[in-house]
Amino acid sequence: MRVGIVASLLKPNRSVVFQRFVLDEVLKLAKKGVNVHVFSRRVRGSFKWSNIWFHGIRGSKPLEYIKTVSRLVSDIPVQGFFRAPNHVLSDILYTQSILEHVKELDLDVLYAHSAYPEGFIAATVLMLTSRPKPLLTAIYGYDVYVEPKLGYGIRRYRGYDVAVRWGLGKASVVVAPSVHLYKIASELLGSSSDIYLVSNGVDINRFHPRVSDSRIRRRWGLGDRKVVFALKDHTRWCGFEYLIAAAAHICRIRKDVVFIIGGNGELRPFYEALATKLKVRHRIIFTGWIPRVETPGYYAACDVFVAPSLVEEFGLTVTEAMATGKPVIASDIDGLRELVTDRVNGFLVPPKSVRLLADRILYLLENPEEAMEMGLKGRKTVERSFNLDDRVRRLIQIFEETIRSKGR
Repeated sequence: MRVGIVASLLKPNRSVVFQRFVLDEVLKLAKKGVNVHVFSRRVRGSFKWSNIWFHGIRGSKPLEYIKTVSRLVSDIPVQGFFRAPNHVLSDILYTQSILEHVKELDLDVLYAHSAYPEGFIAATVLMLTSRPKPLLTAIYGYDVYVEPKLGYGIRRYRGYDVAVRWGLGKASVVVAPSVHLYKIASELLGSSSDIYLVSNGVDINRFHPRVSDSRIRRRWGLGDRKVVFALKDHTRWCGFEYLIAAAAHICRIRKDVVFIIGGNGELRPFYEALATKLKVRHRIIFTGWIPRVETPGYYAACDVFVAPSLVEEFGLTVTEAMATGKPVIASDIDGLRELVTDRVNGFLVPPKSVRLLADRILYLLENPEEAMEMGLKGRKTVERSFNLDDRVRRLIQIFEETIRSKGR
């Protein structure tokens, strides 16, 4: 089976953390015998890496671009072009490039990672090709869910909303990773559409309780101090300001606790300034981007993992921490409450609840046996429901079923 994967930002690099879930999934698909071809804007030329074919942007003749634009204008709702001009141009170049590759490859199915831009572009490619293939589109959160007060969701803007709806409507199958996103997809597409609930997963062999923490503890000079860890892009919806405020409370009570905040983003200077203002900057380590190969070690080095998110459609970092056998404290919001059962494999706290978040962290630090028990239950939860191998097997089943039903 030949699968063309539209993943615009994916790089063939085991060390990068960006889109690590997509890379893990692609590697698993290839390992299970799927002939994988990835179409990415981040590579040049075509080459094979770890049994995966990567295809970068390829130029076309001006006449081909004119033909493509003409078809797009005639087939796509005009409101769909009310997007940033650079996005429209980039999407056209990416579409034409994939179209050129698809003409040469005997693919059985296209698989798009996200509704926009990947799903929209994949749908456009199939509209333009003379031999259309089935399309599976996986949704993730920012591509379909909207939280206007936080500036979350690309569908806040009319042109992108139209593009998302149009692209999803052209998909043979839509794959949602959580019940919350499944409901949103159903609202967008209607009950007659083929929508599958297939949970995201983690590689339970990479993330497990036996991972060593020695390298990370040596690097940051942690010694035998207690570690509270959080990992997320630094955005308006990551909730790190509430974790930092909770850290200020905890640091007044205990002198043996260090906070590690991983990730990066436009709000990192704000979070560092807030830590300085609250006089806990010396107790918080801001790591910046953490390489993909090092993330298991950070989970292993922590005593408690915290996800104070205000919006979360599927908590990948939460499942990684649980797979490593760590107790989790997460915001009680859609997406995370599907992973964490309060007082069983972790704690759920209302978002923005600084004092309760601090209390829960202190409780787990002061009750290590209970924390360990929660961590072990979290590991079992991941093994049972969020194993990446299970997701990949289910995806292959959906590929095969869709190919049979739609025909080659």
